[in-house]
Amino acid sequence: MFKIYCDAYWSVMLVSALLKIAADVLNLVGPLCIGALTSYVVTLSYPVDSELPPPHYVSFDDFFGNGFVLVVTMFVVLSIRACIMNAHFKLSFTLSVDVRAAIQSMVYKKALRLATFATTGGQMTMGQITNHMSADATNVMMMLQSMHFLWSAPFQIVIILIFLYFEIGFSALLGAALFVVVLPIQFKVAAIMADKQKAILRCSDKRLKLTNELLQGIKLLKMYAWEELYSKAIEVVRKEEVRNLLHINLCMITSVSITFGVPVLVTLVAFITFEPISGRPLTPDITFSSLSLFNLIAVPLFMIPVSVSAIVGSIVSSKRIIKFLLAPEVEGDRFVPMDTEGKPLSKEKKRYSDGSRAVFRKLDEVLSEPTVSIDTKTDDSDDQTGDTERALMLNGISLPRLTDASASNSDQGTAIKITDGNFAWNPESTSPALSNVNVEIPAGKLTMVIGAVGSGKSSLLAAILNEMTTLSGNVHINEKKGRVAFAAQKPWLMNASLRDNILFSSKIDKKRYRSVLDACALVPDIGILPAGDKTEIGEKGINLSGGQKQRISVARAIYADSDVVILDDPLSALDVHVGRQLFEEGVIKQLVRNNKTVILVTHQLQYLSRADLILEMKDGTIAASGSLDDIIEADPEMYEEIKQVSAAGWDNDQAESAEDERLKLKRNVSIASAEIAEGDGQLIEKEEMVRGSVSYKTYLYLLGSVGWGLILLVGVVVALQTSVSVTTNFWLSEWSEAGLSNETARTYTEYLVGYAGLSVSVAVSQALSTAMLMLSFVVAAKRLHLRMLRNIIRAPMRFFDTTLVGRILNRFSNDTQMMDYRLPETYNFFVVSIMQIIASVVVVGVVMPIFLVFVIPIAIVYYILQRYYLATSRELQRLESISKSPVFSYFSESLGGLTTIRAYRCENRFYNTILARIDRNTAAFLYVQMGARWLAVRLDALGVLFVLLSTGSTLIGALSFGINPSLVGLSSAYSLQMSNYLNYLMRNRTEVEMQMNAVERIQFFSEVDREDYSGAEPSSGWPHSGEIHIDNVSVRYAEDLEAVLRNVSVYLKSGEKVGICGRTGSGKSSLTLALLRVIDIFEGRIFIDGVNIMAVPLTTLRSKISIIPQDPVLFTGPVRTNLDPEGKVSDDEMWRALEIAQLKDVVSQLDGGLDTVVTEGGENFSVGQRQLFCLARAFLRKSRILIMDEATASVDMETDKTLQNVVATAFADRTVLTIAHRIATIRNSDKIIVLDGGRMVEFGSPEELLADECGFFTSLVGDE
Repeated sequence: MFKIYCDAYWSVMLVSALLKIAADVLNLVGPLCIGALTSYVVTLSYPVDSELPPPHYVSFDDFFGNGFVLVVTMFVVLSIRACIMNAHFKLSFTLSVDVRAAIQSMVYKKALRLATFATTGGQMTMGQITNHMSADATNVMMMLQSMHFLWSAPFQIVIILIFLYFEIGFSALLGAALFVVVLPIQFKVAAIMADKQKAILRCSDKRLKLTNELLQGIKLLKMYAWEELYSKAIEVVRKEEVRNLLHINLCMITSVSITFGVPVLVTLVAFITFEPISGRPLTPDITFSSLSLFNLIAVPLFMIPVSVSAIVGSIVSSKRIIKFLLAPEVEGDRFVPMDTEGKPLSKEKKRYSDGSRAVFRKLDEVLSEPTVSIDTKTDDSDDQTGDTERALMLNGISLPRLTDASASNSDQGTAIKITDGNFAWNPESTSPALSNVNVEIPAGKLTMVIGAVGSGKSSLLAAILNEMTTLSGNVHINEKKGRVAFAAQKPWLMNASLRDNILFSSKIDKKRYRSVLDACALVPDIGILPAGDKTEIGEKGINLSGGQKQRISVARAIYADSDVVILDDPLSALDVHVGRQLFEEGVIKQLVRNNKTVILVTHQLQYLSRADLILEMKDGTIAASGSLDDIIEADPEMYEEIKQVSAAGWDNDQAESAEDERLKLKRNVSIASAEIAEGDGQLIEKEEMVRGSVSYKTYLYLLGSVGWGLILLVGVVVALQTSVSVTTNFWLSEWSEAGLSNETARTYTEYLVGYAGLSVSVAVSQALSTAMLMLSFVVAAKRLHLRMLRNIIRAPMRFFDTTLVGRILNRFSNDTQMMDYRLPETYNFFVVSIMQIIASVVVVGVVMPIFLVFVIPIAIVYYILQRYYLATSRELQRLESISKSPVFSYFSESLGGLTTIRAYRCENRFYNTILARIDRNTAAFLYVQMGARWLAVRLDALGVLFVLLSTGSTLIGALSFGINPSLVGLSSAYSLQMSNYLNYLMRNRTEVEMQMNAVERIQFFSEVDREDYSGAEPSSGWPHSGEIHIDNVSVRYAEDLEAVLRNVSVYLKSGEKVGICGRTGSGKSSLTLALLRVIDIFEGRIFIDGVNIMAVPLTTLRSKISIIPQDPVLFTGPVRTNLDPEGKVSDDEMWRALEIAQLKDVVSQLDGGLDTVVTEGGENFSVGQRQLFCLARAFLRKSRILIMDEATASVDMETDKTLQNVVATAFADRTVLTIAHRIATIRNSDKIIVLDGGRMVEFGSPEELLADECGFFTSLVGDE
């Protein structure tokens, strides 16, 4: 990929390289001027008598040998170098940011085309793909920022050694020999770091995948008291990640120690061998010129492993990105012209692509124009063919077109045709998931697809939508009847307003829009929302019921005005009345009567008589097709099922009634009212953005995580290291001064031994201080992540309802990465910079006290600069951090709806939206970087001014007060360092401030409100019977909200089967949530087996109650861990549970049996099968209390009937609470609770309640 970067940006790279060469060469001027300046002072202090008359002109050597000329020359050259270096950094940063944006856009673009099995088959997870967008793209960016150091560092070292050779002769080469020993070590360290970085990336991928799954399934995990269990799995991965992070830090400590220690040791070797080899004494001009040159070696020596590490990390990331870009993708389209007999005019068969076609060409195109101008204009709905064409062009597809002649002759009777179709999710699969599929879907007609759970209904739709691999056969969609709309079985909604979810960027036709809302029974729901249909409904439709989400999804499909509308079991989540309205007003009136081709998967057999074509699926094939009479003739059992439906009035016993949905919606709107800004309709809370400087409490929070004892010890060691370093240089100054005089206070051996001992002490103390500082941050990183994770999992559900998953993931990815890698290194250099500046001021002040007068105004200017800059940079950094969350949230959101996005052919629009968000984040990031360049220019100017004033004042002091030449050299060397360290200090101070923003954000999530998990453990075996006593209970969702359940009192005996129903103001869900303490009880008490549940630890309480939710959740891992993550039951018990849940045959036929891996989100099982797994899971828990909340909404009638019998037998001795919205489901219950307006209005057996002809329950039965 590097070749592609070079092809796209070779001119920028070349200019940047030339600037770097110029800056490196000019960097040598400082040490050379110091040597000449010291020599000038030596000449004045120790004049040599000469009999030659002075020349009558000023020679070149005389002019540039003058001390004042040298001071001015150094000032001018260093100023020019500062400008050149900043220009180099500006080009490098701009280039790297452009490439990062291009890679992020390419990853998203690829994700839109990613083959379904790549994600559902476990080949890659959302966490891995997210890492491509964040960590991998960042690694490439960091490489492009530091790549010039890979060649310039050796170049600088060679040039410096050449100058040292001319300065001190062969001694320089002896010192350089140490580099020959050290450089291989540095490269070995870099190689180890690269290996560990690979390991960390693998751990990070796995950790983010687990974190994402935990967040996606947090409600179920809380209800099952499994949040701690699943968080421990994350902690295990994090522990391995931290172990590798520790190894990387040890490597970094070695590298930094070599960087700062080797120049000291090289100087030692050079100076102790200089006099024996050259036969000359060590004089100040030689000493401090050489010392400054040796100090210059530290930077390139450090940058070699850093740049190698960055490049190796980039290579690793580039390989990961390439592997992702080459992953199989959905590339072919089904849209072809057909002749009058319904045969395709084009014989081309479309298959999954390996993704390699033109990947690098496309990447090259993106890199050549990385920033994109976004056209936000919405196309008219009449121009959807143009949208389709543009979407196909985005995917590199040439759409076959009908000529005018062929269009007039094309068959209008066939919309979709499958011939000899065999389909699999994985192209490498030998056994198809769908086999021998032959069908012609008539255009403008209603086709219904029926069958048992797992029979292949959704797979057939996926095959039509090109989401499966075509092993053999052909699938063609008539181009003239080919625009598709799709409503998935699990509705996919965007984090946007209800209107935007329906319009899906189409132009609004108010009349048509209103008719669609009416057809989908959404008008009353919209009336409840605070901003009507402009209300933001939240991530994945949070705060809407399953039925409301499904109706919005169907409304989107109807409003799209597409030729083919595919509806995957939308009626299961709807009650009988709304389901009938949606079918009649939506499917029939809005679609079929307008000659739309409708494919409807359903378990609602009472509607089969309305179908023009019925497809019955069994075991992955079409077992029967034709009219209702044809199906009954082919499958007599179907006739019996239809008769049962008619007799029982079975429509959807589990579906929540529309009235109940609206009552729930009212409650949810009330809950969210604190978060919804009046009038703007937003539900999701805006991301927190603290203004001003990072609070000192955040620093204390970080340092407290390190440990105050360790912090104190680090401070002592760092101060000791700086003191020893200054003492060493003063010792060297005295030694060099002795070379000018025949009378010395110490012998040569004493100077030699003292300097050697001090130099070794400097190297050791430097390594020790670096090690302690960086390792302390490893401790902090481990503790901060653990604290945030444990606090997040204990946050109340209200937090998750109002906080985007992408925002939370950003804390666990980008912010954690910042804390793991960049913060320790930045803090280390920040501390080093502070100590070096203090040392420089002390040394120059001791040599020339008058210079301290200049320190005060310089310090004032420096303070003004840093105040001015920090006030801006911290806000820019926060804006950059906040602008990053929408990128990842949108990315996560899109990954969850790939099938829907592709079905509507709106990839181009989603791609443009992510580009706009990437551009905003990139712009913010560039502002941060360019702000740093603004500061660097001014700090360089201040540092150069410091050099001018310090060297000038020292020179004047030497001429006026006779300061020793050695002290002049020492002072000049420190002032030259001061220029660099002033820049380093502010840069690292700023970096610390900005990187502390990550700690600030982590701290915020580590301190969100938590549920109360405290309490006294009940007796062993509690609850023994499952007896429930609700005593005058009132509950509310927040202290400032009204009660949603008032003064409810009821006693439920052990083992009773209790139905909970209600029509108006019910509060049914609130009652079950109160049992689980998801919402707190503010009045009254609930007793289970005589124990007040408020006194029981929350984990204990929830672990003793089982619930089968409406939205089934499965997690990545073997089937067995999904059934029993705690590992407490035997395989025999698991098979028994699977048999009860009608899943034994399904699992036994899988290659791995109980060890079969469930992919992310359970996507390798149908929604109905996932719901059955939840039933098996509940059976294995053996809880005395079971709550069923629309537990069989996604299964067929026969399976539902079987499961009702299973519950009656397998849970015969357990207390079962069933939330029902159709009375037929609970007619056989022992007791019925009727709720109305948040109050219990009736309680008793069905017979007792029906005896009251004017009772609530009687009226509910009458409505049916």
